[in-house]
Amino acid sequence: MTYWQELTQAIGTGWNRFWFSPRDPRAVCLLRLLVGALALYYVLSFSADLVRWFGPHGLLPSDTVARLTGPPQTEGISAPDRWSYFDYTRQPSELWGLHVGGIVVLSLFTLGVFSRLTSVLSVVVVLSYVHRAPMITGQFEPVLTLLLIYLCLAPTGACLSIDAWWRGRATSRGAGPASPPTTPSIMANVAIRLIQVHVAALYLVIGLTMLGGTMGAEYDPTWWRGEGMWWLIAKSESRLVDLTFLHGTTPTYLVNIWSHAVVAINLACGVLLWNRLARPLLLVLAAVSWVALAVVTGLVSYCVIMVVAGVAFVSPERIARWTGAAASAS
Repeated sequence: MTYWQELTQAIGTGWNRFWFSPRDPRAVCLLRLLVGALALYYVLSFSADLVRWFGPHGLLPSDTVARLTGPPQTEGISAPDRWSYFDYTRQPSELWGLHVGGIVVLSLFTLGVFSRLTSVLSVVVVLSYVHRAPMITGQFEPVLTLLLIYLCLAPTGACLSIDAWWRGRATSRGAGPASPPTTPSIMANVAIRLIQVHVAALYLVIGLTMLGGTMGAEYDPTWWRGEGMWWLIAKSESRLVDLTFLHGTTPTYLVNIWSHAVVAINLACGVLLWNRLARPLLLVLAAVSWVALAVVTGLVSYCVIMVVAGVAFVSPERIARWTGAAASAS
């Protein structure tokens, strides 16, 4: 009986320490800056063709999107709810008004103004674009939205924000209690842990999908043979740099090694990012891999946000050095 008591107590203690230990909020504040900037970039990218995409006579008017994403014909199965405030627009002026409003919200969130409110509104803004045109989304949007949702839980305005600057001014004038702006927070830890678990799962799924074959409906061992990177290099429509000279020559072995390395890094990150000693090396290798993939595939925004997501695994002490202050004990 003593063994089971010790076992359950150890599991409970470890669980509580993992999820509910107070954490320095600088990590979530830094993520707010980086993720907010990427969300702002995403929304701004629609500006040039906003009416052409979402206007009443555009390529994706609301009624067309509703038909494409509406309930399937199978009885008893309902379609997912894809609410978007763009569904209520009838004129280009209304469309532009909501677009500008979304840019303002994301700008305020990135700068850390009314962070608790703007973090939630930022999720609404980004999902409105994603749900309005799900057929033109890619790998970038799911990672962006999951990071925004988890950041809603955390005190992202605790530092590196205008909110913190306002609090500092109020304190210096004697208008408020003097409290350290980076007090360890349980919700900061919860948000970071949720991001860590989700990102590690993403890495593991990416690696397993590569090994499972992604070239068609039937199993295709492209990555097993070390040819996965070559198929990405050969796609001329999206690449930033032409590396096709690597085919048919001795350096072909470099492409094979590169392919196997990409799979190995993804699988290792999915399993070993929890190891403190392996974590710094894996984060560096993953960042190098994503930069190289951005050059080959042209999926720059997706590769950048995966590197940004890795910030959740950086120690509070290192982030404190990056932000120019000593970390609070956690």
